[in-house]
Amino acid sequence: MAEFRDRTYTGGEQVEVDGHRFVDCTFEKASLRYSGGEHPSFENCTFEDVGWYFTGAALRTIQLLQAQNASDGGAAMIAEIFKPGNYLSE
Repeated sequence: MAEFRDRTYTGGEQVEVDGHRFVDCTFEKASLRYSGGEHPSFENCTFEDVGWYFTGAALRTIQLLQAQNASDGGAAMIAEIFKPGNYLSE
C-alpha cells in the first residue's frame, strides 16, 4: 500500500485511490477514482468539492445497488445494508 502524506490535490486532478493510504492530505476539486481494489485509507484528510468516480468492479457494485434501490422493496434492503454498525464481510 503506497502512502501519501501532507499532499494537496486540486484543480480536477485525478487521484487513483485503490490500495493507497492518505495521511493529512487535502483534496480540493479533485476527482477520486476507485475501481474496487484494496480499500483506500484516509487519515486526517480534508475534502472540499471532490467528485468520486467508480470504475470496474466498484462501478458494477454501484450499478447493482442503484438498480436494487429502484425496485419494489429495494430501498429497505439498501437501508439495512448501510445501517450504522452493520458491517459486511466475506
